[in-house]
Amino acid sequence: MQITNSQQLLELEDNEFLGEIPKFTNSQINFNGKNNVLICEDDVHLWNCRIDFNLDNSILYLSSNIHDYSLNISLHKNNVCFIGKNNFFNGRTTFVLSEAKNIVIGEECFISYNVVFRTSDGHCIYDDVSKRRINFAKSIYVGDHVWFGQNAMIFKGSKIGSGSVIGANSVVSNHTVPSNTTYAGSPIRLIHENTFWTPHSVHGWGEEEIEKMSLSQSDLFSYKKDENTLDFDEIEENLNASNPDDVVDYIMAVLFFSGKNRFCIDG
Repeated sequence: MQITNSQQLLELEDNEFLGEIPKFTNSQINFNGKNNVLICEDDVHLWNCRIDFNLDNSILYLSSNIHDYSLNISLHKNNVCFIGKNNFFNGRTTFVLSEAKNIVIGEECFISYNVVFRTSDGHCIYDDVSKRRINFAKSIYVGDHVWFGQNAMIFKGSKIGSGSVIGANSVVSNHTVPSNTTYAGSPIRLIHENTFWTPHSVHGWGEEEIEKMSLSQSDLFSYKKDENTLDFDEIEENLNASNPDDVVDYIMAVLFFSGKNRFCIDG
């Protein structure tokens, strides 16, 4: 079923919509399988989006957002894609979920133009001697307040801690990025440790603003592991639960209420 008017979400038969009806602008959602669940909180505006549920048993959770969602999301079978509150998409962001793996994005991330997230290579690669496959899919986890530069590509197995920066044109693949670090390159390498970034836009600044903002006294965007920090293996186990209701309950009970340092990764 092709959805081009948000009110059509109330007419689903083999799939399910939960939450508040989103606002649509030049967007469509295609339900090509069954037993898929779309969940929208209030204040979800889909702008220039295409969302495809290509097969069965996948969940997409879109949290409240003061910004527009601009997404190209392709879910296949047994995937969970969770996007937290108030992420900024500067141009359309692509998510491709395959092989029953998941993508979790925290809150208040800045995602620049043409950023891509993929849990799988899309085809199998084998060792020519043993004939064993060597490129299995893996989930992707992104913390809160992460800045992705233009054309960054985030591939399977990536874990990116809260407060970090991924530079433009960077490739992150099966790599763990600690919180409050800056990484860039293809493949990525550490550029700076013990860094944080703020959401101020510098484009229109003159000498006065530059001088004023040359020193920060804030620790708002510094993340330290504590008793509320979540274990990514436990998140994966709960997102892969066979009962979709259990997955939704876990998202509501744990991912939303674990505190500032929930996605902190120590260096």
